[in-house]
Amino acid sequence: METVDQPKNSYHQCLSGGGKMGELTRSFDWSSTVLGSPENWSQSLLTTISIILNSRFPMFLWWGPELIQFYNDAYRPSLGNEGKHPGALGQRGEECWPEIWPVIKPLIDQVMAGGESTWSEDQLIPIYRNGNLENVYWTFSYSRVNDEYGKPGGVLVICNETTKQINSFHELELAKDELEFAITSAELGTWDLNPATGKFIGNERLKSWFGLPPESNIELSRAIAVIAEQDRERVSKAIEAAIAIENGGGYDIEYTIINPLDPMPRHVRAKGKAMFNEKNEVFRFSGVMLDVTEQKNDEMRKNDFIGMVSHELKTPLTSLTGYIQMLMIKTRKIEDDFMSPALVKMNAQIRRMTGLINGFLNISRLESGKIQINKQSFCLNELIQQIIEEAEMTTSGHEITFECPSSLTLFADRDKIAAVISNLLNNAIKYSPKGRKIDIKCREEDEKLHFSIRDEGMGIKPHDLQRLFDRFYRIETKHTENISGFGIGLYLSAEIIAHHKGRIWVESQSGVGSTFFFDLPLA
Repeated sequence: METVDQPKNSYHQCLSGGGKMGELTRSFDWSSTVLGSPENWSQSLLTTISIILNSRFPMFLWWGPELIQFYNDAYRPSLGNEGKHPGALGQRGEECWPEIWPVIKPLIDQVMAGGESTWSEDQLIPIYRNGNLENVYWTFSYSRVNDEYGKPGGVLVICNETTKQINSFHELELAKDELEFAITSAELGTWDLNPATGKFIGNERLKSWFGLPPESNIELSRAIAVIAEQDRERVSKAIEAAIAIENGGGYDIEYTIINPLDPMPRHVRAKGKAMFNEKNEVFRFSGVMLDVTEQKNDEMRKNDFIGMVSHELKTPLTSLTGYIQMLMIKTRKIEDDFMSPALVKMNAQIRRMTGLINGFLNISRLESGKIQINKQSFCLNELIQQIIEEAEMTTSGHEITFECPSSLTLFADRDKIAAVISNLLNNAIKYSPKGRKIDIKCREEDEKLHFSIRDEGMGIKPHDLQRLFDRFYRIETKHTENISGFGIGLYLSAEIIAHHKGRIWVESQSGVGSTFFFDLPLA
């Protein structure tokens, strides 16, 4: 290669800096290559090397007919470990890259022959590094570098390895495919609402359920209009609550769709989450929807069956109650010391069984939406006294205290409130050792009834408190395994209080006791 005279030591200035690759370049024995000593290099080569070494963007240079190689610190990581570095420095291109030479040599020749610079984006070019041949993706450009005579001197490669980005994209695409497969397999509808525009996108299944057009962005109001009238306001309020930052963004609701294109109502469960930006502004609200029609129909059939069986069981119990009451009247006349108390206990047990059957019947009515609240004015003091007397007929050994204003009048469903108080009292008796106190208190404040019942029983552990009012939930411990019950009493109590627009809760400490509370509007 032709060289020109350079001012003495000028090459030292051109090769200064450049980090670790600068040090390697300066210490390399270039006299063993066709380029010879750096003091004889052309200014064009020295200037190009200076630019490469001091750039923070990955750069690579092939120079001269033998395509001798230079590269900088930014390019160095692309060579990996146990690979081509540091041997690639000063090496002939063909010797360094035998695995990809058939791919890149035509590009080099094209540029050296005076062709346009190349541009390749995210191209797969496997290279040997880290002890094996790896699939590596590159975005790169080959540009010709002229010597001081304007003739082709070498090829400058400005490149960026995009392997991580491409692999991340492929992983994202795979995850997307897996998600779509899972959604399809689970027969889920999906929705993604933009709260700012009030428009959403949904998958084909969701749009078919709602009878919506195939267009991408659909007004939310069009979907709301398809929801059954009795559920419409409830769903709208649930959406408003979900997109309010103070509520945490959660959304979980069941409702019925009345699609004008499908005569059969469809019951669905929608579950989603709202997303908020750093300003606590909602920018996205998305989720999934599941068709629960079959489950709802099964539940309705089950509730109908429970209701039917409960009615059938009540008939013989009613007759049995009548016979026992007749026997009780007769035994009073003959003063039988055994029969009279035995019949009283039998009558109490029948009332207890009747209460259990009524519980199942109420669940059936509740689940089918047929439970009715028949409000009337009644004296709460008298009702509680009656409940305590009935409880004392079947149990003894507990000291029950009671504080309630005699004038306190409640406007509510007397029978259902009686069921709530009776259930709470029976639970206090069942879960408290004999000889312990049970305190019942009620008071009037802020036009509300405040009721509480405290026991000195085994108490309730924190993890049980969260599910205590769930249907069929029972606390399972060695102390409760012999205590009868189906786990429906507290569930029904909570539903009855909710139907009266009240609230019910419990405070408890394990080993100390529990206090159950409920509040009700007085009118």
